[in-house]
Amino acid sequence: MIAVALTAVIGVGILTAVAMARDLAEFDKQRIAAISAARRFLEERARHDLFPTLDPIEDVTLDNFNTPDASDDLRASLDLKLYEVNTDGTRGAELAAAPTNDDIVEVEVVVSWNRTGRLSSHRVTESLRTYVAPDL
Repeated sequence: MIAVALTAVIGVGILTAVAMARDLAEFDKQRIAAISAARRFLEERARHDLFPTLDPIEDVTLDNFNTPDASDDLRASLDLKLYEVNTDGTRGAELAAAPTNDDIVEVEVVVSWNRTGRLSSHRVTESLRTYVAPDL
């Protein structure tokens, strides 16, 4: 009887640990997809029209590890924020519009999405920052 109870407790512990590890692995996949989307967004803007709009992009698809099955893709939003850079290199005020001079600005892309699975009610964000000197 004690052996059966001990085996049951150990089995439940192992199943819980496996489920938690699976959730963490899925969340890491989602984070990588979000960071990749932010990087692609920044690279496209740096090559083309850098700041055509600062409005959030509400309907972005995060391809969850480039699988052919679209059922695991995530719906996300991208928010672009620009900040002045102070002379000492610290972050200054947030800009409400695209810069009108060629001073260096800090660019932040924030990606937000709802987690999948049993934690799907949780909204999470990842951000990517870089410095850009607009070529006006």
